[in-house]
Amino acid sequence: MADRAQILLLRQQLEAALALKERAEEAAREAMAALHQACRALIPAAYDEARVRGTLPSTPTELAAFLAEKVSARLAYLELLAHQAKADPGEIERLREAAREAQLLRERVETLEGEKAILEARLRAKEEEAARLREELEGLRRALREARAAGAETAGSGELSPAALAALRILGETGAVLRKPVMERLLREGALERESVKPFQELEAAGLLEQVKPRIESVGNTPFLLRLTERGREEYRRRFGADPAEPLLDRLLRRHKSEEHVWLNLRAAEVLERFGYAVDLLPEPVRIEGRHIDPDLAAVRDGKAIYVECERTAKGEELDRKWENMLLLNGNALYVFVPDTKIQSAVVSAVGLWAYRARRKLALHICNLAKLPDDAEEPWTLKREF
Repeated sequence: MADRAQILLLRQQLEAALALKERAEEAAREAMAALHQACRALIPAAYDEARVRGTLPSTPTELAAFLAEKVSARLAYLELLAHQAKADPGEIERLREAAREAQLLRERVETLEGEKAILEARLRAKEEEAARLREELEGLRRALREARAAGAETAGSGELSPAALAALRILGETGAVLRKPVMERLLREGALERESVKPFQELEAAGLLEQVKPRIESVGNTPFLLRLTERGREEYRRRFGADPAEPLLDRLLRRHKSEEHVWLNLRAAEVLERFGYAVDLLPEPVRIEGRHIDPDLAAVRDGKAIYVECERTAKGEELDRKWENMLLLNGNALYVFVPDTKIQSAVVSAVGLWAYRARRKLALHICNLAKLPDDAEEPWTLKREF
């Protein structure tokens, strides 16, 4: 079985592999920008023609080959003219130097692509190992819950304190995912005199409540995500004579990638509400131009709706499709929440590269949760036009 040390070690290895892969991707993006610049300087006519026709290569390796081919062809043509004394020797020498630089760029890109492929293979292996360990960890959690439930049955569940019983009722009624709204109701109803986590700890010890602690980035203190266990749901039915609401955590996990992504969406909703937006955590899918679009969040203020994405990685083959879908919903704007500056940089690079390739004009609005000041006048910590 996996223990905590194994999980922590694997997490460190995954983070290291991800960092290496991101550096390789950043180097590849820089090489791509250098290749575009070289094409515009050395073969402007061929470059513009390929862009107009839509045949301009989209990968660094292909663009490097395109540049080398066109420069070599131009050089061969000028050398032919030189034999006829019709070419400028200076231009020929310049193109020879450009051909050498294009070949160096091509070799560098091929090296980067090879390194990236190796890193991706290593990352896949680490992710598979992480998935196996997560399954073992979930097995441990289930065993722990069952042990707690068995102990609670032996002791009897009728010993709940009034505050814990009130918390059980509120959780069953609302399916709440965070402590804060439950705590606020407990205080309003007089079940608590001051803020305390004891009702939640008591329910968890009795096997009635699961408190999940996601691994988050630099967004403040790590919260607990709540849901009644199956035994907790049965206890609610027994005590209050009604079926409990489905836990909001379960609904959000069906929609999002992980507990960490769920928390990022909850934090984004909290920030938007702070600035006067009414937020839907589970917006209905939108059908437009034959597409089925599932935005992370929908928010409305002053009669205007915006659709928001929450990004923790800013990578994946579906990203370009996502940006295009969000522009269909928001016009020429993208609204993105990120946990920290590292992910913000990745999002800006990914959106900029896509906008350049797709020849789209857009306004990018980012809320970097790690940089949002308490006295901010709007949620967007960075705005950029492409």
